[in-house]
Amino acid sequence: MKYAKTDIVKALLLAPIPLLVLSVVFVVVANREYHLSSIFVVSLAHCLVYFAYCILTVPFSFLFSILLNRYSVLNLLTISISALVFAIPFFMLFAWGHTGQMRQEWWKMYTDVFTIFMALFPGVCYWLFLIYAKRKSLRSC
Repeated sequence: MKYAKTDIVKALLLAPIPLLVLSVVFVVVANREYHLSSIFVVSLAHCLVYFAYCILTVPFSFLFSILLNRYSVLNLLTISISALVFAIPFFMLFAWGHTGQMRQEWWKMYTDVFTIFMALFPGVCYWLFLIYAKRKSLRSC
């Protein structure tokens, strides 16, 4: 299935938003901080993570998606594999920014189920947004 470049960009930009919203809700509920100021601070921190995602992964993911789209192999499997590949540097940079040190055995991050979920969930959302955009563009024709 072929997708338009604008649909790919929109889907890439929308892909992490469901995970970030779930993460904000989880942090607020888990810490039992229902004050407006704490919700604002948590949301602002997650917005910074979103901007880091946009700067670090969207350009590379876009180029890779265009390449896969050209050969008509942009599907859930290739998106999931590329999501796992692109998550490596993003998680390494995030860990370095959070703790100040790099993990020596970075490949062990894929033994953690939560890390795999954090990498695959935006990939699945990206695929769903692509399908939705394709259906929407077919209806408007």
